[in-house]
Order: sequence, then structure tokens, then C-alpha cells
Amino acid sequence: MREAEMIDFFESRGVVLFDAAMGTALMDAGQPPGTGSEGMNLSAPGTVLRIHSENIDAGCDVLTSNTFGVTQLMMRGEKEKALSALETAVGLAKQAAESGGANGKKILACLCVGPTGSLLGPLGGVSYEAAEAVFESQAEAGARCGADFVLLETFADIEELVRAARAAHAVSGLPVLGTMTFGAGGRSYMGASPADFVRAARACGLSAVGANCSLGPFEMAPVIEELIEAADGIPVIAQPNAGSPLYRDGRTVYEMTPEDFSAGAERLLTLGISAIGGCCGTTPAMISAVRGMIDKRRERNE
Repeated sequence: MREAEMIDFFESRGVVLFDAAMGTALMDAGQPPGTGSEGMNLSAPGTVLRIHSENIDAGCDVLTSNTFGVTQLMMRGEKEKALSALETAVGLAKQAAESGGANGKKILACLCVGPTGSLLGPLGGVSYEAAEAVFESQAEAGARCGADFVLLETFADIEELVRAARAAHAVSGLPVLGTMTFGAGGRSYMGASPADFVRAARACGLSAVGANCSLGPFEMAPVIEELIEAADGIPVIAQPNAGSPLYRDGRTVYEMTPEDFSAGAERLLTLGISAIGGCCGTTPAMISAVRGMIDKRRERNE
């Protein structure tokens, strides 16, 4: 997919609906403790495909490949396994998108790329060059396997995200979108503001910017407001968690209802976002509730 096609897709949808969380869905489906979700692409591809299909049935426009943990797997030296998991993941997302789009609705499948999980450069033990090589490998493989665009997700370090974006652009030819994670105080873990992020995004050619993880939909609103003000026309994505997690009976749970998540999503829509989806704890039921809300808003405005 080229940049112009991406712009047309966003404009044709009005509000693009991304899918729900894959990681928590896999845990609910019995992912073995201590294993990364990306390994499920190889050991339980049918489960991953089923979760993608459930999100399509819920009404999403974009599927996200189950590859968030591939970066860290590659940083641990398991490149062959990581790339095999990535190639399978993109194939599963594309398979679901193509079969789910049988009713004529176009569904995109993006390559999700997560951060290294380490401090880079002079602050940490991983060089920027080593990280860039890992990001290039993923983007090249994702493009070769048919991903429609690259989504850099849950970054906390602007410099790392910029390096990832430049690497993806260099080898893939695909649009690159990026989301960072911000705390309740409106700053990233490394102290960056939403405006700082947008300035960097312009410099490295991101097609869209956004916030994901860390916050629920209501708590994310101030961050989204700042992003939209700074973005000045660049599409803004919001992918909040299903509220705050609780630890109960030995596991992490989220108690937000689909109705409450949809209400929070509508609040974000009123701010002017171009895309909405779900991060940790979100479910296809929540995506379905948001789909209904988006469709009702469109009907009222026609």
C-alpha cells in the first residue's frame, strides 16, 4: 500500500476502527505462562486466526499482526525463530482480512513492530545501529509477506521510534504509523510530551501518530487533545486499554464493560481522532460496541 492509498482509506472510513488486544486474548485462550505471544503464531496458528476473525466479525477495519514481541525476541539473538513467527503472523492476518472482506468491505492487515525493551545509545547497552538492523529486518519481511502498512506501537523513547520509522521506510516502501505510550501526567516514560512526538513524527515521515496502552479511554483524553492540537492535520490514532488492570486469583483482569469502553471511545472521537482501537484488556465485544457507536454517529450526521 502506498501513502496515497492509505490517505484514501482513512478518508473513506471517516473513523478507522482497529482491532482489540491480541496478547490478553491469547492468555485467555490458554497461552502457556512464560511464553511470548508471538510464539503462538507457530504453535497455535488456528487460535491466532480465530481471534483475528472475531475482530472482523466485530466490525474492525484493520487487523494488527501478532508480532509485538518479535523485536525483543530478535534482540535476544533468536532471529530465525522471530522472523518465522513474523512471517506466519502477517500471513494469518492477511488470510483473515481477505476472507473477512468477502462481503466487499476492504480490511487492512498491518505489521505491528514493538520497541526493543532496552535503553538505546549512550544511556543503555544497545546501539542505535543494532536496533535499526532489527527494525529493518522486520519491515522488510512484513512488506514481503504482504503487510499493508507498518505500525510502530507502544514506544516510550522518541529517538528509538524515529530510528524504527527510518529503518522501515528504508526497506519496505510502506506507510509507517506510530503510537507512543504516555502516562497519566501526559508524558512518556522518557519524559517526552505529545508535541515532542509530533515534531519528531513530521521529521521522520510518519503517516499518522497516536497514543496507545497505559491509559483507559477516559484517562487518555488529555493526551489525545495535545496530540491533535500539535498534529495539525496528521491523522491521530487512539488505542487505550480497557481501563486499569486488577490482579485477582493469580492473573491480571480488566473489568471495563464494552458499553463503558465505547462511551470512552466516543469521548475521544469528539476530540477529532481519525482512528480508534483497543490495547491491553480490550475484546472483540468492545470493538463491536465501538463499531455500533461509530455507525450511529455517521447516521446522525448524514
